[in-house]
Amino acid sequence: MGTKGRLWRWRRNPLRRRSDATEAWVVLATGLVIVIGAPMTGAVTAWTVQDTLARQRQDLHSTTAVLTENAPALRAYMDGGSARTAVRWTAPDGTTRTGDAKVKVGLNTGDRATVWTDDRGALTDESLGTAEVEARAGLSGALAAGGVCAVLLTGSWVVRRRLDAHRAGAWEREWAEVGPDWARKHA
Repeated sequence: MGTKGRLWRWRRNPLRRRSDATEAWVVLATGLVIVIGAPMTGAVTAWTVQDTLARQRQDLHSTTAVLTENAPALRAYMDGGSARTAVRWTAPDGTTRTGDAKVKVGLNTGDRATVWTDDRGALTDESLGTAEVEARAGLSGALAAGGVCAVLLTGSWVVRRRLDAHRAGAWEREWAEVGPDWARKHA
């Protein structure tokens, strides 16, 4: 279909219906919002996620803990050679705490291991690396942009289906009026 065929809804034409012009505006608005809105949504989401994860990373602290039981020795192939094991550490307020933390496999009771805590001294998982933060932020941004596109395209599709139903109903009503006369004249 050439340029003329695609732009027929925009030209003055006695056969152009109001619903045709409405459909053209819906398609144009959807396209513009997708071209402008989806990338902006994706970028803002990526920046927000990256900022949030970076802030969470700054709130974590490494500290030394003492194992209170032996770490399993047979999990070297899983979790990057680490396993959850009972440990004891000192919180920033000076209290001694216990809990399960990821430590290297094969460590024994009394061995020291590095664990991660938040500002209150509670155990957390190790902070994400820079590459992992960027990957999660990028994925979140891509999903947000894709979500915007999906919502807009679905909305446009619904509007266009309703316009089609309206046009079909109008055509049936008009044919009900004209059809019998036309059939008699051409019989």
